[in-house]
Amino acid sequence: MAVRAVALLLAAGIAGGLFVRRARLLTRLVRLGRPVDRSGDLGVRVAREGTRVLAQRKLFQRPLPGLMHALIFWGFLVLLTTIVEVGGQFVRPAFEIPLAGGTRGLGLVQDLFAAGVLVGLAIALEIRLVQRPERLVGSHRTDAYRILGLIFWIIVTLFGARGARIALGYAPRTWWTPVSTSASYLFSWMSPGWQRAWMWALLSAHLSLILGFLVYLGYSKHLHIVTSSINVFFGSTRPRGRLTPLRIDLEADAEDVRLGAGSLRDLTWKEMLDLYACTECGRCQSVCPAWNTGKPLSPKLLVMNLRDHLLEEGPRALEAERTGAAPEPVPLVPDVVDDEVLWSCTTCAACMRECPVDIEHIDHIVDLRRYLVMAESRFPSEAGALLRNLENASNPWGRPQAERAEWAAGLDVRVVREGEMAPEYLYWVGCAGAFDDRAKPVSRAVAGLLRRAGVSFAILGPREACTGDPARRLGHEYLFQTLAERNVGTLTDAGVQRIVANCPHCFNTLRNEYPDYGGRFEVVHHTELLSRLVAQGRLRPTRPVRALLAYHDPCYLGRHNGVYRPPRRLLESVPDLRTVEMPRHAERGLCCGAGGARMWMEERIGKRINDERMDEAASTGADTVGVACPYCLVMLDDGARARGDGRTVLDVAQILARSVGTEPPSVPAAVPARDERS
Repeated sequence: MAVRAVALLLAAGIAGGLFVRRARLLTRLVRLGRPVDRSGDLGVRVAREGTRVLAQRKLFQRPLPGLMHALIFWGFLVLLTTIVEVGGQFVRPAFEIPLAGGTRGLGLVQDLFAAGVLVGLAIALEIRLVQRPERLVGSHRTDAYRILGLIFWIIVTLFGARGARIALGYAPRTWWTPVSTSASYLFSWMSPGWQRAWMWALLSAHLSLILGFLVYLGYSKHLHIVTSSINVFFGSTRPRGRLTPLRIDLEADAEDVRLGAGSLRDLTWKEMLDLYACTECGRCQSVCPAWNTGKPLSPKLLVMNLRDHLLEEGPRALEAERTGAAPEPVPLVPDVVDDEVLWSCTTCAACMRECPVDIEHIDHIVDLRRYLVMAESRFPSEAGALLRNLENASNPWGRPQAERAEWAAGLDVRVVREGEMAPEYLYWVGCAGAFDDRAKPVSRAVAGLLRRAGVSFAILGPREACTGDPARRLGHEYLFQTLAERNVGTLTDAGVQRIVANCPHCFNTLRNEYPDYGGRFEVVHHTELLSRLVAQGRLRPTRPVRALLAYHDPCYLGRHNGVYRPPRRLLESVPDLRTVEMPRHAERGLCCGAGGARMWMEERIGKRINDERMDEAASTGADTVGVACPYCLVMLDDGARARGDGRTVLDVAQILARSVGTEPPSVPAAVPARDERS
């Protein structure tokens, strides 16, 4: 007994030491990252551990893979007790975990959950060998099968060891342990000596597999077993639409000014932790609009490439830190990530919504973009016009600020002048609503509806500048910071407390990002306010609108901010209007292709995302597509024109205005051609 105890302690010590050694290296690599504050909101973080880690809620977004993972995960949680028992039985075969109510219930739970692991493994093999989903392309297949094999033999040796113990009389044959009892009959024909030999062999094999699995974890993709719960705990508790701010002080020493992520050590520690947490499940890849239309961006492969680079280059960085050497840093772009991968992203957050371990793909991409734009002035040529227009004219269209209120001609809309105070609501029109000829009718419809409902509102007119969303998503953080500080100053001086915006990008920036710059306002989307006004009876949609409409969810309204019901409630209130959902809708809606500043960049690779979305809309049989975003309006209208099948794209406010009877005539203007947005 003493020899076995010493052998077990020695083996556990070696395996534990190797695991700790690897864990220490991985921890030191994470600490190479720049600081980012992920403290606070402790209650939210603990709750996520319960829902997303223990309950596997996000994994069940896909039922069959979710069931597979849950069976294996929950099984191993329960099997922690069997590891204790097998360790004790290796020293003293009669050992069982002492429980006040006896071990029957524990034995049943252990058997059922261990059998559940085998079911989970069978599902995993069916998915990989029969279904072969495209989302697994690029994942490490050999490593996956190696892990599945290890898990299989861990469970088999467990049931074998339990069965041999029962055959030897160390535990009773009882249907409280149905699988173990069944396994015991495999040994019934053997002599006690052979039964004992098999018991020791299986106990030893089981413990060896467990300890080997522990050591192997630190070197395999299944490192996420350890790191995913940590990553979920430190995930952002803010809305998805808020980017981590990067304060840029050009007066500071050059070495203290961080302009995004150019090399490994420019990543934050959370971005590095993200890399360890990736399960290579490909869920992010399967919903990415860029990947699904033939672009080179795969969120999964992006993370995997960065992780491989961290594990290869990180130890060298630690050694250089120890010796005081200063090696030339490896540029992340293009040495690790191709330029086209970054510029394909629409920042739609489909990947982040789908990821079961809360990896923040958009933060990685935008940080890499920041360095290219601000440190190297390297970006698609069309984006140059966007940045020049924002710098010189305060709007992406490059139009004079004096024209900002021309959309409201004849509507008697009040403009808040300098020194005046804003009324109940400040209507933030946005650049598209002020300058784009297809979006101007939406602004007029919103204004007419607010006037009909008796809402006291005004606009800033020439004093309204772009919120900076396109600049920030493109990577020009300093330009965004300049615009944000200017707008916050203007809004504060005007005493603004409530803002209604019809552009989800403006809505998201004002609501979620301006508080970082001192701008704390109550911000609502126009569909939210109009839905409330209809519910209160202040707007009465009575005129029928005869159409079959498919509603498209804007990413920055839906996934980024969770606004799904208000637009649909408005559509439901319109007489004779029939609605149908697209195959991908609500939280799984497909992007229009305009986010991430792609509104001003041409798609030269693969299929246009807006064409893909309009093909999906056409598949529903709808003659009208409803939107709640000027970017979506322009992009999907382009898609409708490309199809040439006469489908109409309208904002929800325009449809409501028709039913209420307040739709004002549009300002005459030429509609830009399909490729003239930039």
